[in-house]
Amino acid sequence: MKKFALLVSCSFLGACANFGSQPPVPITSPVVQAFRDICLQTAPSFAEAHRVARQHGVTEMTDMGFATVGFNADKSLSIQVKVSHECVVTSEAQEDDSLTRQLLSAAAINAGTTVPRKVPVRMMIAGQPFILMHDREGGEALVMLKPE
Repeated sequence: MKKFALLVSCSFLGACANFGSQPPVPITSPVVQAFRDICLQTAPSFAEAHRVARQHGVTEMTDMGFATVGFNADKSLSIQVKVSHECVVTSEAQEDDSLTRQLLSAAAINAGTTVPRKVPVRMMIAGQPFILMHDREGGEALVMLKPE
């Protein structure tokens, strides 16, 4: 009976360890790929975000004083970067229900951790805490910012 109780306890603990995570999904969306490259891979400073954004067609960039914003030629993809604070990639609305899961998978792969189930989520990226969000109102906004 003790062996059975131990087996059940271990099984329960193993199941709880992954409660709240999900398996990663392939990163197929161009907007999530852009977010991965521009924001996740240039964190925590985002100093190279502007250079990487050019590889995704973002060529029009303007320093607004509080942040730098940029757009691709047809304005279907944009970025907003506050160095060492926040990085945002936006696009037109997408007919893809897996975008949030793709965002979370990209972040988890970058952070070397399990894939969270929902946003907003707090994660350690490049050794520093960040909050990740996905806002679908009026388009897609993939957001990564340092907590205050």
